Amino acid sequence: MLTNEEKVLKIMCEKDLLFFTRYIYKENHRRNFIVAPHFVMIANKLMDVINGKTKRLIINIPPRYGKTELAVKNFIAYGLAINPQSKFIHLSYSDDLALDNSSQAKEYVESEAFQKFWQMKLKKDAQGKKKWFNEQGGGVYATASGGAITGFGAGVPESNLFSGAIIIDDPLKPDDATSEVKRKAVNERYNSTIRSRVNDRETPIIVIMQRLHEEDLSGFLLSGGSGEEWEHLCLPALNENNEPLYSEKHTFEELEQIRQANRYNFAGQYMQTPAPDEGGEWKKEWFKIVDKSEVPLNLLRWELFIDGAYTKNTSNDPTGFQIGAKWDNNYVIFSSIDKYLEMPELLKFIPNHINASGLKISLTLVEPKASGKSLQQMINSTTGLSIAEIKTDFVNSSKIENARTCSSFIEGGRVILIKGAWNESFLNQVGTFPNAKHDEHIDLTCYGIERNLLNNYKVDVR
Repeated sequence: MLTNEEKVLKIMCEKDLLFFTRYIYKENHRRNFIVAPHFVMIANKLMDVINGKTKRLIINIPPRYGKTELAVKNFIAYGLAINPQSKFIHLSYSDDLALDNSSQAKEYVESEAFQKFWQMKLKKDAQGKKKWFNEQGGGVYATASGGAITGFGAGVPESNLFSGAIIIDDPLKPDDATSEVKRKAVNERYNSTIRSRVNDRETPIIVIMQRLHEEDLSGFLLSGGSGEEWEHLCLPALNENNEPLYSEKHTFEELEQIRQANRYNFAGQYMQTPAPDEGGEWKKEWFKIVDKSEVPLNLLRWELFIDGAYTKNTSNDPTGFQIGAKWDNNYVIFSSIDKYLEMPELLKFIPNHINASGLKISLTLVEPKASGKSLQQMINSTTGLSIAEIKTDFVNSSKIENARTCSSFIEGGRVILIKGAWNESFLNQVGTFPNAKHDEHIDLTCYGIERNLLNNYKVDVR
């Protein structure tokens, strides 16, 4: 029998996820759950899910800010407290992480504090970390975001009450964020498998994660990748007044140290803007822009670099063209543009582009990867241009490694742009790398720097 005080406590827990979390956390860990302002915002959004107001929710928040404790472990336990038939699917980037979260939620349900108010027996034959169920049919299925989900769906068909959800917590490993293959695999899996694992169209789906890339799962869903409408709670580490979101975790000074150490990681993981204006690897202001009248154009040995991708499909990279030369121990870029062109148009464009520049191009250098080898052969057979295949360490290194090798030259003011209409597009791309959708100007600039400033460049002239 519960005392009157305990009955009131039970009612308060059932009405408020945050109150429930404070109760369960303290009883199980013997310390208070500190209620920072962002926990109130998260709890309010999750209560909208509980009350049926929100069916699709994305929460973006910095790492280690308590999101999993509130929005996964306690949310699952709370859902089972208010409706023991609730069915949850929980996904994360690794099986171990998903199983750990599931195990903690299970421990909360089995705890004395939970059982005191909500008596619930788990089935003896279904008490593993991956799957565990109670005698009322409610429970959890936990696995990696790329793992198999078979024989289980979230939610209860035609339920008038909240009856479970799909909870996706950090579906992409930070180290995998720069891999287009791995990003696309997660995004495509959401559409092909994850979203179909609901037992009712009213069953909610929640995505909680730090931003890692423009095209991570959050970016994919918010840009309409699934065709669904998503409620979005974005919680950057600093607000517009540079006030910390969670001062108990990070002061402004501590956040500034993180930013200085790695601007790219800070912009995405902490500020939830994975394509920052200030750039992740190269900053826009590092590039010096001069009028062409300041450069002895006719005295320099100009070369055309081509990063080939002949297609009109704008989901792929366009073909990049950069005209550059060495000038007083600097690398000067006359132009760096990109075009979506199919092969016949591309072969016509190259000589026309050279003629339009008004410069004498001494050598055309083609990246051998992707379509480069066939492009080189076709240019060689259809034009009178001197063609060379780029043979360099940079061809086989990662883009980020190459960019970091070249950073000191750019930051030192040794990469100069000739003023032109192409400047803005070029700077926008290089300033958001490695999170921009395309990166051909990064490759082209790295090749130009390596050839003219690093002095270890090799070409194979055919």
